[in-house]
Amino acid sequence: MVGGSLVRWGFTFGPTETGTKLTESWEFLPEGIAKFHEMYGEEADVQIADRTQQAHDGIPKTLAAIKRIAESSDATVLPG
Repeated sequence: MVGGSLVRWGFTFGPTETGTKLTESWEFLPEGIAKFHEMYGEEADVQIADRTQQAHDGIPKTLAAIKRIAESSDATVLPG
């Protein structure tokens, strides 16, 4: 949870035939939407759409970076 309960941002892992599928998710929650309406008034929906688009646009870059690190010789496996 980001900002307490404003945005839910997370990762899920699932098995595939050749390894692991990593999925990133990001969404504004009702409190986040309400907060943006308090902050931006009539511009809130535009601001929410813009922030949501920016977050979704960044997902492939984040996942590619995680994949690159996980597959590198520098990756560290932590217990647990």
